[in-house]
Amino acid sequence: MKGERKKIYNVLKHYSRFVVTSHQNIDGDGLGSALAMYFLLQRIGKEALVVYDGRVPYFYRFLPGAERVLSFDEFQSLGDKLLEVLIVVDCSNLSRLGRVGELEKKWNPFVVNIDHHPDNVLFGHANFIDSSSPASALLVYDLVCGMEVPLDAEMATNILTGLVTDTGGFQFAELDPSMFRVVGELVASGASLSCIMRYAFRYRRLEALRLLSRALERLVFEPSSSCAITYLTREDFRECEAKEEDAEGVVDYGLYIPEAEVSIFLKEVEPEVYKVSLRSRGDFDVLAVAHHFGGGGHRKAAGFKMAGTLSSVYRTVLEYISSTAGGVLSLKVGEESNAGGSPESL
Repeated sequence: MKGERKKIYNVLKHYSRFVVTSHQNIDGDGLGSALAMYFLLQRIGKEALVVYDGRVPYFYRFLPGAERVLSFDEFQSLGDKLLEVLIVVDCSNLSRLGRVGELEKKWNPFVVNIDHHPDNVLFGHANFIDSSSPASALLVYDLVCGMEVPLDAEMATNILTGLVTDTGGFQFAELDPSMFRVVGELVASGASLSCIMRYAFRYRRLEALRLLSRALERLVFEPSSSCAITYLTREDFRECEAKEEDAEGVVDYGLYIPEAEVSIFLKEVEPEVYKVSLRSRGDFDVLAVAHHFGGGGHRKAAGFKMAGTLSSVYRTVLEYISSTAGGVLSLKVGEESNAGGSPESL
């Protein structure tokens, strides 16, 4: 890993034009890491852009530099600017970049891959991967320190946001003495932990709360498999006048149930296509489940997409998790249920 970091330091020093990006359906770690990397490049006198194939969620727009994130279309409108280095943060493979992944084919840039996902496919020319790190933002922090660039409020806020959001407000990672020191340094450099906690976890539109209400009404606990499961359809989003980002965090509520070891959230993103989000505690590895269905993530937080009716996706996911966990489910999913089915049909 030291060799890869040294390679990245050399790239940062000797190249001039950079694009920083992260995965679609961006989260606080992806965005915070990208923006912290952007500010690092600015501080060392480089030409840098942050490009993202999507829209920055409103609850992350408080981040320093969020207003500078270009959509893929905005980037394209700038003209044919030569790209020397593509820095990809918090992303396990190039397919998760959406259209931004086309830049790698178009310009054949030097690709820097900075990530903490255990299933990263090492797609970069330089790969700084540490699956033991609780957030990719901490790897950017290491690069800032290695480049001997003084932390400022802009970098510190973005790095701390990545750490806070990917640990669920430090619920999923032990805050040991070394982590305390890092957090202390970030706060001393100008990051506000209370501000980050508010926007990340307690700043949601009314439409998002209405959407959450529907998901909680449908929340079911299966004691035989220790799974909690709920769902939202496209019709729910239309009726609540909600956007996809308004469903952020819904999956976490299943683990509020004391007996639940796994939480499953089905979100219809296209007609009869569901994004399945998984969370777990204890020893259950939801990354293995996601891999089985062609997805990815972490051992405690993972996801994938699946086509089918609501009832078929619901049944398939629960049956697989039950068989993996060694449990026996007694499902009551009607075969004729459709994507607009009521909670009673499940």
